[in-house]
Amino acid sequence: MILTLRSRVLTPRLVDFGYILGRDPKVLAPPVKVCKEMVDAMGGTQSVHYGRFKGFCFTAFIILRKSANLILNLLALMVDANIPDVTHRDVHEQVLGKFRLDLTDEDAIKHFDALLNDVSPFAAVLDRMHDWAQYWRS
Repeated sequence: MILTLRSRVLTPRLVDFGYILGRDPKVLAPPVKVCKEMVDAMGGTQSVHYGRFKGFCFTAFIILRKSANLILNLLALMVDANIPDVTHRDVHEQVLGKFRLDLTDEDAIKHFDALLNDVSPFAAVLDRMHDWAQYWRS
């Protein structure tokens, strides 16, 4: 649970650690969820807005990489807290792999850029199938 400041009142919000840690309910979920519609809403891949979006993503990724030890230590402490989806011991390895600490900052940005540019039409089909499944379940 996190607390957000909204109209000067702290509001509790649920954090879905399973989703954040890569336990997406969808089969073959993409590593980064940026669909074609999102890119189109920013004006396309060649637009200034999409360029700024990617710049913000790269900056956030590099900042998170620099705090990787802190984040990994916090996750290690959370493993024994019986938080759903954080009870698995492999969480440390999963998160460590996502930070790509084996790469330089420049290579990590190239890697992240490749993930952002991988807007697969197959992922869109899987999203639609998941939406239909959710519709029929409710």
